[in-house]
Amino acid sequence: MNQRKHLTLIAAGSAFLASLPLINVFDHYTWAIRAFLVVAVMCGVGLLVRSLRAPAWAPTAAMALAALLSLTWLYRSHEEFLGILPSPGTIAHFGQLLRTASEEMSEYATPVGDREGFLFLATLGVAAVALLVDLFAVVLRRPALAGLPMLAIYSVPVTVDTETTAWFPFALGAIGFLWLLVTDNVDRVRRFGRRFTGDGRDVDLWEPSPLAAAGQRLGAISVAAAVLIPFVPFAMPAGVLDSLGTGAGGGGAGVGNGKNGKSVSMFALLSGQLTRDKPFDMVKVTNNDDDHPFYLRFNVLEDLNNKGFAARPITGGAPVSNGFSKPEWGPQVKAETHTAKIEVTNELAISFMPIYTWPSKIDKLSNQWAFDAKTAVVYSTKDNTAKKTFNITYQRPDISPDQLRGAPAVNLSDPLLKDLATAPSNPFVKSKVDELIKGKNNEYDKVKAIYDFFSPDNGFVYDITTGPDTSGTKIADFLTNKRGYCAQYAAAFGWMLREAKIPARVAFGFARGGTRNGNTMTLTNFNLHAWTEVYFPGYGWLPFDATPSTQISGSVTASYLPAAGAVTGDDSVDRPGNDRNPQTDTSAAPQAADPHNNPGDTTGQSGGTGDSFGTIVKDFVLSAAGITLFAVIVALLLLAAPAFSRSRTRRHRLSFGPTVTPMATPVGDGPAMQVIPDEGTLTTARNDAHKAWDELIDTMVDYRVPIDEAETPRATVERLVVKERLQEQAASGARLISTVEEHARYARRPLTGRELRSAITAVESAFASNATRKVRLLARFLPPSVLRRWRTAFSNSSSGAALSMGRGWDAAMRTLSVRRIVARRADQ
Repeated sequence: MNQRKHLTLIAAGSAFLASLPLINVFDHYTWAIRAFLVVAVMCGVGLLVRSLRAPAWAPTAAMALAALLSLTWLYRSHEEFLGILPSPGTIAHFGQLLRTASEEMSEYATPVGDREGFLFLATLGVAAVALLVDLFAVVLRRPALAGLPMLAIYSVPVTVDTETTAWFPFALGAIGFLWLLVTDNVDRVRRFGRRFTGDGRDVDLWEPSPLAAAGQRLGAISVAAAVLIPFVPFAMPAGVLDSLGTGAGGGGAGVGNGKNGKSVSMFALLSGQLTRDKPFDMVKVTNNDDDHPFYLRFNVLEDLNNKGFAARPITGGAPVSNGFSKPEWGPQVKAETHTAKIEVTNELAISFMPIYTWPSKIDKLSNQWAFDAKTAVVYSTKDNTAKKTFNITYQRPDISPDQLRGAPAVNLSDPLLKDLATAPSNPFVKSKVDELIKGKNNEYDKVKAIYDFFSPDNGFVYDITTGPDTSGTKIADFLTNKRGYCAQYAAAFGWMLREAKIPARVAFGFARGGTRNGNTMTLTNFNLHAWTEVYFPGYGWLPFDATPSTQISGSVTASYLPAAGAVTGDDSVDRPGNDRNPQTDTSAAPQAADPHNNPGDTTGQSGGTGDSFGTIVKDFVLSAAGITLFAVIVALLLLAAPAFSRSRTRRHRLSFGPTVTPMATPVGDGPAMQVIPDEGTLTTARNDAHKAWDELIDTMVDYRVPIDEAETPRATVERLVVKERLQEQAASGARLISTVEEHARYARRPLTGRELRSAITAVESAFASNATRKVRLLARFLPPSVLRRWRTAFSNSSSGAALSMGRGWDAAMRTLSVRRIVARRADQ
């Protein structure tokens, strides 16, 4: 096998190793199996085509075609020609998979399951990386550039997961890149000829090369440093990585860009920061329920881990036109039926439709939308909510606390409830829950005891940020710091309920804090909210909102439970039958500091008319436009750096010392003699000559005039006069600079009293007149002389650092040598 075929195998293996950090993103290894199959097929096709001595472009094209056929086979649309050849329907199917993956990115927490869109995106990304790595390493013979696509896929797990990820896959990816570099360099050395040492001595076939050993040591030190430095306490300040995240951090209120509008970050994490900019309308609801219905709901999170709650894939459901099953409660519960018209604006584009709980009928919604009875969620895998309008008929029950106290015990052997009543092991949570439910004999009293624990009377406060990490677990930190927003309250309450063996989950939707115009209520991104749902046998899933109600505009209290932290009889909290509207009553709960507040109240809210100049500036700086402008300014400054450096160097060189004019004066009775300048003047004259010559050389480099380091100044100038066709003024100026430089180098006394600035200017003008426009622009804005100087400085510093590290390694190895240790012990 020739070396090019060997590199093909190494490139494919390195690309696959670089993709292994995706293990942190997926819950299973299905993606890895499919990615390996695609890369293996691409590698085999590349080897076959290269064995045929095809043109350089042919293997890359063949590998791209092999990747397309492999993806078609793995992700069939059932419209392929002959079952494997892609058709227009196949391409449309690929586009749909990518759109599905894009929409679901904001709806699932890592690790995600085997969602077809995510699997296709991962397989496609690995195939693209493998193709680019082969192009750079095998075709272009620039394996270092292959690190760029490898780094792109390498960084995915870090950006999608705010928590610590497993280090081992990252180490394998680094080994793959080093493997690629080593293989390419070994091939270069083999094609060069004999191996040799630093002092020129030949190296025997079986003797390890000292140069190779030095490279291995440097590589080992670099990998060890990359792994160990993040563990050094002072290496990275706390919160640096967290600050790079986007969205809500803790979920429940974060908004991102969807395909047609905004998507919602549906993760109920136990830590994070609530970040929002400007309010924008998402949903308009026209309702005939004057007693204030509960929250508008669009999704639930049932998967609990140490970070918090996340959504599970929904696999069941029937079209909404098939109707809905009746609620679980019996005739003992009084329920009212109401209708509502729901209009979703273009600003909300998710796969889950906002509806009221306990629906009985939905009109004007296509059968692309299905209802899952298990989660009570209306969802679609082919459409999103943007610009959808429909009517919903729903029920609102009036359930009393005594009715829930009489509910049957939960059957924990029920497979639909078993995993919803378990929580990760945490001694702190277990101790607190055992303390709260001690002596409680029924499920309702246990729920209420835990619910009351989140009261402001116990020190809990609403805050857009959580407290510091002190205990090592997010749930213990929140229960200790007692501050956070709705996502943390819902997740912590659900966790504690599950610890008490009570089925619980987190629901997402909108609080009723929007602006009102008659029976129409407008909800914005500031009204996004999260709460907890608890299962009671005979009644089903009932909503409980543990977030302090005084801090949630439009908070609703169900008939079976007062709000957490609410004072009995306080009308500032909406209850069924309470017609008080917190949006029009200035005595309602404080709104200035609450990001859930009504966006119609612009006093004390970002984006309102009361914004200060500082707030406006801050909003702009944090906006996409501000970040883009900052990036443009930084890029312009970086581009201007070479020109600025060249201008500063030129200004320094042209600041010649004072001109010295020889003077005649009588010495004794003899004739007048020329005064010899002192040594300081001679040094200045030499320096001026050298600076003028250096400026001439840099000017030649900037205008692409060839330089011969072996030439004398006189030979260089004569070549310039002839080949660059310098005119009289430029030619005399160049000869003047040459003469001054020769005297400064070789004569006892340098020439003084000569004008050099005009000579340099004349030569530069001649170079510019003979150069093309491109050369002139580069000489002014990206002068090659500066770039060459920077490259040389960087190379020298890197070589010096490598040499120092090699010497340190050798010294350490000599110190730790077994022979030396044994010898020292023998001497003792």
